[in-house]
Amino acid sequence: MDFFNELMIKVIEETSDGFLILNPKKEIIFFNEVFLRMMGLRSIDIFSQEKDLLRTIQPENGKESNLTIKVADRKGVSHTFLLESYPVENVLGRYFLLRVNPYQLVPEEKFFSKEKYELIFNNLGDPLYTADIKGKILSCNPAFLKLLHLTGGIENMEDIDSFYVNQDELEDKIIRLLEAKSIYNLETHLFTAYKEVRRVLDSSWLIENEDGVAIGYCTHLRDVSYVHNLEQRLHISERNYLMLLGSILSSMIIVDPLGNILNWNYAAEKFYGYKWEEVVGKDFDETTRPDKKHRSIESIIKLVNENNGRYMETDVPRQCKDSTIRFTFASYSALINSEGETIAYSIMEKDLTERIRLERKLAESFDQLKQTQSAAILGFARLTEYRDKNTGKHLERIREYTRVVATALAELPQYRNYISDEYIEDLCLSSILHDVGKVGIEDSILAKPGKLDPDEFDRIKDHTNFGGDALSEADSHMTKESFLTIGKEIAYYHHEHWNGNGYPKGLKGKAIPLSARIVALADVYDALTSDRSYKQALPHKEAVEIIKSERGTHFDPDIVDVFIENQEVFRRINKFIAFQENPASISDLLDRQQVSAKK
Repeated sequence: MDFFNELMIKVIEETSDGFLILNPKKEIIFFNEVFLRMMGLRSIDIFSQEKDLLRTIQPENGKESNLTIKVADRKGVSHTFLLESYPVENVLGRYFLLRVNPYQLVPEEKFFSKEKYELIFNNLGDPLYTADIKGKILSCNPAFLKLLHLTGGIENMEDIDSFYVNQDELEDKIIRLLEAKSIYNLETHLFTAYKEVRRVLDSSWLIENEDGVAIGYCTHLRDVSYVHNLEQRLHISERNYLMLLGSILSSMIIVDPLGNILNWNYAAEKFYGYKWEEVVGKDFDETTRPDKKHRSIESIIKLVNENNGRYMETDVPRQCKDSTIRFTFASYSALINSEGETIAYSIMEKDLTERIRLERKLAESFDQLKQTQSAAILGFARLTEYRDKNTGKHLERIREYTRVVATALAELPQYRNYISDEYIEDLCLSSILHDVGKVGIEDSILAKPGKLDPDEFDRIKDHTNFGGDALSEADSHMTKESFLTIGKEIAYYHHEHWNGNGYPKGLKGKAIPLSARIVALADVYDALTSDRSYKQALPHKEAVEIIKSERGTHFDPDIVDVFIENQEVFRRINKFIAFQENPASISDLLDRQQVSAKK
């Protein structure tokens, strides 16, 4: 292959058009990188699919042709191209030059003719020029003129050195060309006609005469000014990003997809006590995770990916350099590049340590207040016990029986939205006030060892109104509902019957407040299984049978049902309660005994 043809192949390799060459047997012997990119194929795809490809692009013998072809890429997507075919004759036979280009060119005659070379030279999308060793421009294509905003013919063009921003770059290029005969992607800066600077990559080949003497060179240029601008903008963006990262008041941490720390800001340094250089490259969990009970960064990243790139959690414990534990509100976000790939994750944290401390202190104060309130209410309720010596530990047992029934009822669908944890606490506290009205009953009646006569019994009934009125008066001074609201319901109505035969109002069914219906059963069970001055305690089983027999008459059927399901808990409370000797006995007992309800 002579110099001219060798130069032509180099130009084809560097051009922005797709080229393919077939030998006389119509086999593929050459294709450039642009052809592969345009077709969406790899070199191995060309060789493995050669027969199918040749059936699509088969040129006509001895004729130049312009064809529209369709070729499927690696993903099977079909694309349409303009195929130009040029037959070339030499001593070995007829070769074919195939050009793939979205633009239709003027038909050509011979591939390696000077006219053919000039036609391709002038229609290449990338800038090309030739010059002699002294720098005089001998030829250039329209793309070169467009790059430098030049007008007019070649005869009026200045030497190439007039376009170089730095003359040293041109001198270096000539020296390297004379030594190596070719250079590739040499970075160069050129002036346009308007003195704008264009950053280009220069690929050049030395031109020698028949005696091997260098007489000039051919240069292919690729404008990368836009890429350079992008790099500059990226550098500025990176600098602005670092400034922004440092100025954010909240802790900001960047981790890679494996959970290794890539960066963190000044606020994170202050929060954790580590300098930036101490943590970069380290595992986030090993640096900040207090123990394995809390979520790992791997599980957090999984949650971020499952929630469209965002996830938040609060009251997150973090271990600092000095081993102290602090708490944060953490917001996690996926960082995605322009191709949609997640390249890192950001963690923005707000310090909640002081808030958590205050909340815990407030909760402790509230618990102390509740304990004080419970103790005061229990002391007040025991005024009744001082009048009625037979009641013993009646109040404590009533409270625990009430808790068992209410907890079981809360599991039933019809009560689930009504009986809350707060309701249960208020109900248990209020239950011990059910007989507070007995302080208004005469000692002769309360302490009578035998059965009460009708007048005495009518008098004892008054305790419901005494107690209800007293609690109602206290409740009226409250700004909102409290345990006293439930307490007055219980005091008034815990002797009402489901069938309407109770007192003081003769209420029936669900007209009786739920609180009173629950305490009614608890009160009767305790009365049946406790010694009184006028009777002995009944065995647990006998008391259960009596209550079962009163289902739907004296007691609410639902409440009887959960009582039967949990009768063993009642039996244990009745047998083992002893608050003074062992205040924790009931709590321990209830922890061991499951409270259940019929579903």
